[in-house]
Amino acid sequence: MQIPQIIHQIWSGIDEPLPKYFELLGDTWKEHHPTWKYIFWDNQKMNKFVQKHYPQLWDTYNSFQYNIQRWDAVRYLILNKFGGMYVDFDYECLETHNILFEGQKCCFASEPVEGGSELEGEKYLFNNALMASIPNHPFIKAIIEFIFSYKRSERIKYNYQKGFEVLVTTGPIALNRLYQEYRKKNSIYLIPSKYVTPITSNESRQILLGNMSDEDVENKLQDAFSIHYYFSEWMITES
Repeated sequence: MQIPQIIHQIWSGIDEPLPKYFELLGDTWKEHHPTWKYIFWDNQKMNKFVQKHYPQLWDTYNSFQYNIQRWDAVRYLILNKFGGMYVDFDYECLETHNILFEGQKCCFASEPVEGGSELEGEKYLFNNALMASIPNHPFIKAIIEFIFSYKRSERIKYNYQKGFEVLVTTGPIALNRLYQEYRKKNSIYLIPSKYVTPITSNESRQILLGNMSDEDVENKLQDAFSIHYYFSEWMITES
């Protein structure tokens, strides 16, 4: 496998310590990848990393309007430098992902809705909640080049609510727009949703509320290596 066996997870700790339920979900990745190195990135570690390895990007990194834009940005920088797998804390691992990455150099989790998810008329086929890459992959570099062209003084052109602004500057919509223009799409593996994103955001809520039958849940998860629960707390708690 060419992708380095490193798991990266981010929790800044600025507002609160890592919640216990996220800690438990994080432990599932360690359990099913016992030979992989696990790196937990808090705010201090992220800042030192950017200052050391990307000092030319430090000012832009700090100019982002929202913290989540920084947490988006730094995950691409980490993959570019070290490679490995980045995964959000609202993901549960069910079994090792080694087989999914075999022979691949750059991977993203596909969205579960047929044809991609849509927000404000913008469709996106994959997300940035689970990604894996070799160091210095050209597409990761293209992402970094785009998002660090951000200028806070120009943000008035994004006449959107916060959530959508994040999606189009550093999040999945930005990535998908770049992917559509990228010439070497065959170098990027969009992991089928049945393996890594088997349920939708609404289905996640229904499962947590106990509104889906065991049979329906089992059918949804029959091929799954991991589950994204779409907690997205940043869209609710950060102003």
